[in-house]
Amino acid sequence: MLPKTLVGTLAIAASSAPPVLAHWTYSRLIVNDQVVGEPWQYVRHHNNSNAPLTNPNGTEFRCNVGAQASQTYAVRAGDELGFGVDEHFGHPGIQQVYLSRAPDGVAAAEYDGSGGWARIYSLTSAPPTNSSDGDGDGGEEEEEEEVLTWATDNIQSFRFPLSAATPPGEYLLRAEGLALHAAHKRDAAQFYVSCAQIRVVAPGDETSSSGVGAGGGGGKRGEEEEEEDEEPGPLLRIPGMYWGNDPGVLIPVFWSYLTNYTAPGPPLWPEGTLEQHVAKELST
Repeated sequence: MLPKTLVGTLAIAASSAPPVLAHWTYSRLIVNDQVVGEPWQYVRHHNNSNAPLTNPNGTEFRCNVGAQASQTYAVRAGDELGFGVDEHFGHPGIQQVYLSRAPDGVAAAEYDGSGGWARIYSLTSAPPTNSSDGDGDGGEEEEEEEVLTWATDNIQSFRFPLSAATPPGEYLLRAEGLALHAAHKRDAAQFYVSCAQIRVVAPGDETSSSGVGAGGGGGKRGEEEEEEDEEPGPLLRIPGMYWGNDPGVLIPVFWSYLTNYTAPGPPLWPEGTLEQHVAKELST
């Protein structure tokens, strides 16, 4: 058995260990092509540094280990949102975003993410660089499957639209990076997760889109608004969103041999939302 003094020293060393190269986290919220506030001001600060999660079957998979409530930023349905990536997306893989609405009357800062989550953004493989190669003898062209490259490669930010149909309310906005470099082995896929807190107002609402304190309460919507808005879905709960052998979490071959890939998760919301193959980063 290790002496208590040595155990304490090791614990302190682990807690103060520098971030690992190629790993990342998300500490900054982007609204309409602008970083808002300071790091962790509107994103829940977790105590997992830039280390990945490998077990999707725990409550820490919602917003990461020890995530603490942040301030909440007010946005309009239809705004463009995004996250800064600290320092950059360092492994082959995909970037997805989920949205979960707090119950009526519950502030985002008080919401534990136990409700349903809708998948609203998915950035996966980059566009192919080759089309097909001829057989050289005038015969039919044979299509050669191209090994995938990734639209996330070394990105430092990404942006996506928040649907104008998003109902007003208080939400957790969850960034989920999925690194695939070891995902040919079960339970070896790496997930990088952070949650921002947002308050969504209707597109024509006079409320200013600006950061507000974490204590703001969630308002209950009227019947007319509920009929006009579209509830996000289908919804999955965490834990239970993914399993270790789900396609996209477990891949059939080493990542550098992949020629096709299906991202895990429910259908994107709103219906008709397309998977993205080019990252839209901050313009400045």
